[in-house]
Amino acid sequence: MVKKLDFTTLVSQHGDILTSLFDHMSDMFFLMAVEQAADGEYQFRYVLMNPSAMQNAQLCEEAFGKRFEDVYPHEKASLLQHMYTQAVKSGSPIHFTANGDIIGESILSPVYDSNGVCTHVFSITRDVTERTNLESQLAYMAYHDVLTGLPNRRLLSEKLRQALKAAQSKQEMVAALYLDCDRFKEINDTWGHDTGDLFLQMLATRLKSSVRDGDIVARLGGDEFVIILTGIHSEHQVEKIANRIMLATQEPWMIEDRAIPFSTSIGIALYPASASEAEQLLSNADKALYQAKKTGRNRFSFFDSIDY
Repeated sequence: MVKKLDFTTLVSQHGDILTSLFDHMSDMFFLMAVEQAADGEYQFRYVLMNPSAMQNAQLCEEAFGKRFEDVYPHEKASLLQHMYTQAVKSGSPIHFTANGDIIGESILSPVYDSNGVCTHVFSITRDVTERTNLESQLAYMAYHDVLTGLPNRRLLSEKLRQALKAAQSKQEMVAALYLDCDRFKEINDTWGHDTGDLFLQMLATRLKSSVRDGDIVARLGGDEFVIILTGIHSEHQVEKIANRIMLATQEPWMIEDRAIPFSTSIGIALYPASASEAEQLLSNADKALYQAKKTGRNRFSFFDSIDY
């Protein structure tokens, strides 16, 4: 905040020098003149902008002397009006982040004359779109499997804990289905890893289409998938969905005009009957998967503590 300075005189006499200081900045520089109407509302008029500001705001020198509502649609003009009014009323620099096609972080600083009247607001805006998108991408990758886009083990654990908490309050059941391919190694060995990756992507799609909205399909790695069924009230419900998954995976698999033989086995554990905690539920579903494979593959099996 600059006080006791006749900024209006400075701009009128040395505006070209002031502008040149910001010509080569990638950040956007705006200088707005402040006017106060009879009703107390503030108005802002464009005084100076650097090339980066004009390019990103899609304005030219014709905007100088004009108000927000003179150059922008009502919604955007109202947003800018609010931001700059807040800067004047705050009496000190404020920060804003605007989201849109361009994500901009702005610092708006009120400028006062020798009488303590706010005559201008000085704004610097930085385009952080690329940085924000990268941060979002990294956050997504931390919780999702890169190959299939499904939740990974980390996100699965969070969602499963949430599901168990909700089920406890509603006195419902949760089913964990642990699934893997019976002979996935043969696919990789016979047709190569690229075909194997494509197959896993197709499998992820089939699994998602076999369950209900709100159910969770996650990939743990390799050919291991976990499906969490929520809002369950009977074992019969789980059997119906497990059968639907089996039928979906038994349909012909054609990749690049090649028929890929495939079968899957599924282990199922139920909350609260089989386990009371998330990790134990997954562990018991994994044990049930081992039992399904041991008894012939291409089938599903429920966890039974008597077997262990």
